[in-house]
Amino acid sequence: MRTIGDIVRLGAKRRPTHEAVVMGERRLTYADLEESSGLIARALVAAGVASGERVAVMAENCVEFMEVAFGVLRTGAVLAPLNFRYGPNELDYVLRDVSPSVVFAGPGYVDAVTEAISRCALPIDVVALEGTGPRSLAGLRSSATGEVALPAVDPSSVATILYTSGTTGHPKGVLATHDATMRLLPMYGVEGGLQRDDVMLVCMPLFHGGGLVIQALAALFFGATVVLDGRGFDPEKVLALVRAEKVSITLWAPTMLAILAASGQTPSEGIRTIWYGSSSITPAVLSESRRMFPAAGFFQWYGTTEATSIAVLRPEDHDAHPGATGREILTADVRIIDFDSNDVPVGGTGEVVLAATGTVMVGYFNNPAATEATIRDGWMYTGDIAEVHEDGYFTIIGRGSDMIVTGGENVYPAEIEGVLADHPLVRDAAVFGVPDEVYGQRVAAAVVVTEHIDAQELQKYIRARIARYKVPRELHVLDALPRNASGKVLRRRLVERFTEAPTEGRP
Repeated sequence: MRTIGDIVRLGAKRRPTHEAVVMGERRLTYADLEESSGLIARALVAAGVASGERVAVMAENCVEFMEVAFGVLRTGAVLAPLNFRYGPNELDYVLRDVSPSVVFAGPGYVDAVTEAISRCALPIDVVALEGTGPRSLAGLRSSATGEVALPAVDPSSVATILYTSGTTGHPKGVLATHDATMRLLPMYGVEGGLQRDDVMLVCMPLFHGGGLVIQALAALFFGATVVLDGRGFDPEKVLALVRAEKVSITLWAPTMLAILAASGQTPSEGIRTIWYGSSSITPAVLSESRRMFPAAGFFQWYGTTEATSIAVLRPEDHDAHPGATGREILTADVRIIDFDSNDVPVGGTGEVVLAATGTVMVGYFNNPAATEATIRDGWMYTGDIAEVHEDGYFTIIGRGSDMIVTGGENVYPAEIEGVLADHPLVRDAAVFGVPDEVYGQRVAAAVVVTEHIDAQELQKYIRARIARYKVPRELHVLDALPRNASGKVLRRRLVERFTEAPTEGRP
């Protein structure tokens, strides 16, 4: 296999009757997926979509999403999945940035896409995933003709533009080639235990690298079955799906595991492998998750949109290296460096960088300045700060951009969040810095608690465990923390909210 389109072409050759993608009543075999995506590809080529053009998809998880994705990729065009949670301003920005020739819109999103295109005054065609009219996916597919030949796709060409979550500003479009993606996918078998006869449950959104690349493309690469779950994470529905489809492997964000752990559902024996990542997990949630799924091996993945996967903590490592993030996967060449680009010794902290070859992005779309700032001298700078352990293991302690400088001291939120997570009444926590006239910044924390807790008592608890200057001077009790689709806390929203009301919640 050399391009992503080869996954369905060769899948149909090797396992034609095996189920490839399943959701509800729709069940596509590999032969079905190859035929459907081929029709879409030929119709797009006939409509004038050329190699290198961008084609966007804005839809919740559905079988049609996967049909369109492979159809686009088989033409040599670039697939640009859009976050269906975008508000008008965000959608306008991304549409102007990516300038697709076509947008496929799922149920409930046709109007939003059409209005955004009108505001942006861009010549973009809209194709609805549902319906039977000429501007629908069914209509497009029916217009396909076998006389149209599909172009040869260059493996070194860009395959996808996945937009970053935009937690620190406008989203950036990450460019990944067919070649880089195809080199990455076998790693999920070697490092993550993915097998040919697995049934992969995808609860992560397909516009996200975790749902599309790490799960869907990886599973189909091996010839496994992909079971899609819709929007909203309902523990009863998810576990019913696990039983009904005989799910053997999945990827759940720590927030999903926390929801499952708190649901009171009966422990499940069926699932064999649970991957998790995208954000930190508390020891209590991990312990309860392992109790709930006693037969499952737990793998923690660490990565970024720009590099996809970087490190893994395998099941046997969870007890031998508790609290660690993991160590580099076989496709990555990782260093942890100081400000002078020297490797950090064991016990030290530094920025995680990795060789900008193999499976790493080629750059940001339409953003050479950001590309040059991220890829320097052959290395991709993640912005993540890690502590170095023995034998190549490391622990992410925060992002350089999240670091709080208070009174000249550097404070990493992850350290304080770990202390808060150990408190029996704290269910979730985020630490951030807000402006301070005297100290430059002061440490603040937002917590979600299981019952009322006195702020001064919580500060006393923290003070007994870490340096005094790291203790949050503000504590805000919230019903829930703001998070993006991958489960990462949106610290920027907390900073904006509590900078406007600096005295709210102070003890």
